[in-house]
Formats: sequence, C-alpha cells, structure tokens
Amino acid sequence: MAGTLSRTPGKLLHDFLKRSNVSILTNGLKTSSHLGSEKIVIPSRIKRSSTDILEALASTVSRDLSGPHYKYHDDPYLTPASNLVKRTFSLSKEAGRKAARWIRDENASLFTHRPEEPFIQAFFPKITYNEESNVSEETLRNLIRMGSVSDAITVYQLSQSKGIELSDQVRQELLELVAYYNCEDPLDEDWVEERWYRQGVMTVRKTWKDNGLAEELFQSLSNKGSAAYCALIRGMAQYYQVDRAQQLYQECKEKDIPLDADTYNSLIRVASYMRDAFELRWQLVKELLTSMAESGISPNLGTLNCTLEALGQVASWRQARHLSLQVMSEFHGLGIQPSLATYYYLLTIHCRERGPISHILIDILDEIEGKEFTIQDIKDTFFFVTAMDVSRNHLQSLDVAQRVDKMLHTGNNYSLIGDAYKESIYYRHYFALACSSLTIEDFMETYNELVPHIYTPEPGVMEEVLKSVKVHEALQYLPQLWSDIIVFDQTYRERLLSLVLSAMTNHQPSDENDQLTQQLATIAWDVWTRVQEQDETRHNKVVWTGQMIGDLLTTLVHCKEYKKALLLLKEANINAHKILGAVPINALQTLNKAAIDKKDAETSVNTVIYALDSGHHEAGEMVKQLQSELTLSSDHRAKLSAIFGTDLLNDSA
Repeated sequence: MAGTLSRTPGKLLHDFLKRSNVSILTNGLKTSSHLGSEKIVIPSRIKRSSTDILEALASTVSRDLSGPHYKYHDDPYLTPASNLVKRTFSLSKEAGRKAARWIRDENASLFTHRPEEPFIQAFFPKITYNEESNVSEETLRNLIRMGSVSDAITVYQLSQSKGIELSDQVRQELLELVAYYNCEDPLDEDWVEERWYRQGVMTVRKTWKDNGLAEELFQSLSNKGSAAYCALIRGMAQYYQVDRAQQLYQECKEKDIPLDADTYNSLIRVASYMRDAFELRWQLVKELLTSMAESGISPNLGTLNCTLEALGQVASWRQARHLSLQVMSEFHGLGIQPSLATYYYLLTIHCRERGPISHILIDILDEIEGKEFTIQDIKDTFFFVTAMDVSRNHLQSLDVAQRVDKMLHTGNNYSLIGDAYKESIYYRHYFALACSSLTIEDFMETYNELVPHIYTPEPGVMEEVLKSVKVHEALQYLPQLWSDIIVFDQTYRERLLSLVLSAMTNHQPSDENDQLTQQLATIAWDVWTRVQEQDETRHNKVVWTGQMIGDLLTTLVHCKEYKKALLLLKEANINAHKILGAVPINALQTLNKAAIDKKDAETSVNTVIYALDSGHHEAGEMVKQLQSELTLSSDHRAKLSAIFGTDLLNDSA
C-alpha cells in the first residue's frame, strides 16, 4: 500500500494505460499506448468564439417542452398562455428596457462614471449632435461604421453648414449607408422582441425617398464611378423605384460603367415590375444575365435566388416551371449551392393553389434532409412555413409534414423559422393536418408536446380539434380542452362554445365514468355562467341560439343535473326574445322524459307548452305521453286544455 501511494499520479495513469492497452485523445493530444513509442501530436490552434463553451453545453440539453420560454416567468400562475398575453408580456419587458435607455440618454450628465476597460460604448448615453458639436470627417466615418443612419445624416449636414470639406471616399460610404437603409434608422438589434413580433410579410410598393440625401450625395461626387452607380441602383431597386433604377442602368451601359453582381441581382429581382407581359419580363431577365456574362461578372447565390424570384412573380406562366428547373440545372453546373430561399422560390413556382399537383417538395427534402443551414438570404426564413403550407394544402400529406418538422428541428435550423407570425402559421398548418390525419389519441400526444409553451392554437385550429373530439366521441379530452380555451381567452368565440356543447350531448353516463360525468356537467354550467355574465358592451358578445340552449339542456339532463336544467328552461322562457331560433325538439323531449321519470308534472307541462310555443308539431305527442304516464291535477289539465283543446286531452285520456 505504501509503495502504491509513493508512486506519482502520472505513474499511476501510465500503469493503467499499459494494463488496459488503450489509446486516448485528450484536448487533441494523441498518445500511443506503447511505452517505447510515445509521441505527442500537438494540433493546430482552433480559433474559438467567446460562446463556444456555452453552445457546447447547450447542445447537450434538449428543449423542455413542459416549461415556458426563458423570457417568461417559470410559474404556472404567471406564465402567459394566450397569443395576446405572450405578445403583451414580451413587448412590455422590452418597453421597460427602452424606457431605461431613454432615461439614460435624456440624462447623459448623470452617467459619467466609466470604470471598465476597455470602454464599452453601448453601456453609456448616446452622443447627441447639434450645431455646437465639434464634428469632423472622422466623426462621420465612425458613425457610418456603426450604422447610425440618422446621426450620420446630422453630422453630414453639420459638416456642410460649417464648410468642412469631405472626401469622395467618405461621401461614397455615406451614399452606400443611406441608399441601403433609405435614410432611415434600422430597428436596433437590442430590440429582439419587437423584431420577433413584427409581422413578416413584405409589402411590394415604392418607398424610395425621391430627391433625398442619397441622390444628393450621388450628384455631389466629383467622380461618379462604378461604386456610386451600384449603390444608388441597389437602393432604388430595393425600395421599388424601378423606373429610375432602370434609367441608371441604361446610363451605365451607355457610359460603359461596370456593375457588380449584387447590382445585377437587384435589377433581376425587380425585372417583373419593368415589363408587362410574361414573355417580356423573362426576356429582360435573360438580357441582364447575358450582360453579366459579357461583362465577366460571375453569378452567385443571390443571382440564382433573384432569378427564381423573378420567375415566381410570373408563376402562372405555363413555362415558369420548366424554366425554373433549367435555371437550377445551369447554376448547379456553375457550382453554386442553393439556400433555403432557393427552395422557397421553387415551391412558390411549382405548388400553386390552382395548379397541378407537384411533388417537388419531396425531392427537396430528399436533397436537404438531415442538413443544418445558416441564413444566407433574407427569404431563407420563408422556407419552413411555405413547406408546411404545401404539405397541408397542396400535398395533404402528414408524412411530408413530419419530414419538414424533423428538418426544422435539425441542428440550429429552428432559428430560420422567421418570426412569431411565421411560427404561428407553420404550426397552424401542422396542427390542422395532424388533427385530420391522426387518431385522436396520437394527435393529443402532439398537442400536449407543443401546447401552450411552443404554440397556442388559434380559434380556427381549436375548432378542428373539437370537431375531431366530437367525431371520435373522445369526450375524455374535453375537460383539458375547455381549460385551455379559458386560458387562451377564447371563451367569447361562439363557434367554439357551440362545438363544446354539441360534443357533450353524446355523453351517456355509466358507473365507470362518473368522474367524467361530473366534469362535463361542470363545463356545461361554466359555459352558461360565462355567457350570462359577459360584458354587455363587448363588441363580439356571444348570443344564445336555440341549438346551444338545447345542447345545454341535453347535457345537464344526461349528467344528472336536473335542477340546473330546470333553471335553464325557466331562464329560456323568460328571455325567449334574446334566443336566436328555436330549441330543438329532441332536447325538449329529453327534458320531458326526465320530468316524467321524476313524476314532475309541473316541469313536464311547462316543457310541452314551450315546445308548442316554439312551433314544434311534436308537442301533441308529448301531451299524450304526459297524460299516459303522469296523473295531472285539475290545474294542469286546465292549462293544457286552454292551449291544446279538450279534444286532444280527451283522446289521450
């Protein structure tokens, strides 16, 4: 023992490796297991980012589907569940951060302590520029480098008013900045929630600021070279000033000014807005591609995507499908690898709503399945939502939808879902397709995985779920679904209430499901109470219909809540003018039978009279059943005689 302890730790490890005869790889250092040929191989240094260790740790932990997003309170009583509350919660927190920044910027004199080294500009008040500010060309250059559009414009104007000479180089840099952002500040990268909840639908309309600073800077350049023309053309094309962009392009051709690939791409993207007929639009695209080739400009991924986008804008043209595949083939020959935006454009071309069925999505999935993507094009975030839309509405295939969903959850691909709007549309399609394709048991497994922390179903999706529950008579899921409807703030949706009540009428109590009977009775009375107590000033107030009242009566009777059914009938009698339509005869017959079974002649008589007042011709048969099974008092017989006549009563007697 003493001899063992006297050995060094290195010797112990050495002896262990010798006995086990294994090779190890530790921190990239390779060591042979043979004592006589130990050799250490030091690998080349791998450059690591500051978050690599955190990313490695995060990759070992899967998403906790039972827990909320980290930005919410991890408390079941405080965690938001409905879409509106999620949005309000997230944007409210961000509004607090915005308020803190505003206070900091408005009271810059109070934040002068700077203990950190190196200095971090983002932690301190933003510099405000005015006529008293001491500005220079270097100041302007720094602002351009930081992407501060409004401040750069202010400093430029101050430089002009103070007579500060600016070089063509800094004017060119400012031109590129204001042309790209159209003289407006972009959304700050710190406002993650505002970016997430922005509806990701791109509007196609001219927003370019005509005769603005960008054009002023362009005219002020002493030497308008290729870079100046490229910046202005790209900016105009991006904000759909297509006429001026086309004029500048023609001017470049006349003056033999070369353009770069990105400028050609921007012109190709808006080619459809420069011509009318489909053939003329495609002819212009070919002219631009030919001009690129003649100028020796190599196409890139942007060229491929812009060409397909131009074809997507004429997707109803019968040649668009063939041309899109031809474009893909030619760019593949050039060694240009597509991005998710490429496949998105192919889907928009081939999977049209009124076009023939195309299985190109299956071919795309065969090509990209299992791969991890990074964003390379602004439209990359449109692929997954479009692919799920095609799976549901075009192919109507759950298998394809599940392949798309598996692809979305591969690696970091979920970061390409886009924004809250696209994510909601994606799961709306997925849920609706799963609900119509899976058994109710399998669907509810998917439901429990995603709701409510990943996805909150919209009322339309909840309608499909309730319909499925009704068709499969899976009433055991109604308590959970009704609880979710309350949490999602959807109890004012008349269609949902009607479906819940209609589904519960199928319940037939037995000794085995007494708990379910009690739960359904609670739901039925909760529906009644909520509608009765709703705010009268609400614009989308629920209005009782005869069918809803009938379903409530049937459910309460089936669930052995006879007294509550009587209260409901009494209220329906008093407020008959507020009910749209008549209560169905089958519901009244159910209540009448229960009254007869309980020897409740008063309720039975009132039910028969209500049936007659509602216009049901079956009321006469109900009277005969009533007289044959119950002994009526003279008051009851007098009441019925006044309404039905003595002949009917004598016949039934």
